[in-house]
Amino acid sequence: MSDPDLEELRQQTQRTDRLAESADTPPGTDDLLEDLVDALSAIDSGEQAKTFAARDESVTALLTTLDERRDDLEALGTSLQGELGREIDPSELDRSEIVRLAVRLGLREAAPDYLDLLAEASGEYARRNV
Repeated sequence: MSDPDLEELRQQTQRTDRLAESADTPPGTDDLLEDLVDALSAIDSGEQAKTFAARDESVTALLTTLDERRDDLEALGTSLQGELGREIDPSELDRSEIVRLAVRLGLREAAPDYLDLLAEASGEYARRNV
């Protein structure tokens, strides 16, 4: 469980049933929570890959270009870090980190309940595997 994002989610997660009790929680949340815990377990055990892929020519062009332009990569990355309230650390930035930050920002902006559910699942997985 060395993924820093999972560690951060675990630290942010409090031991509550907040999502299960919320009237705004979509039906099937308990099942989704369990499925996420199972997926985290499969990733941690090596049964499932830690990576995901997306096909997007424009974003690929941007990331490939940024790889060759460190100043621009850092400008974008530190902007994403700032928007997510993270410590600004240009040394942590590479293409993979840019994608991870952008996905997390997109989830936070467009679907915060799912990001909260992921944090809850990460915390639950950590509790079960301590």
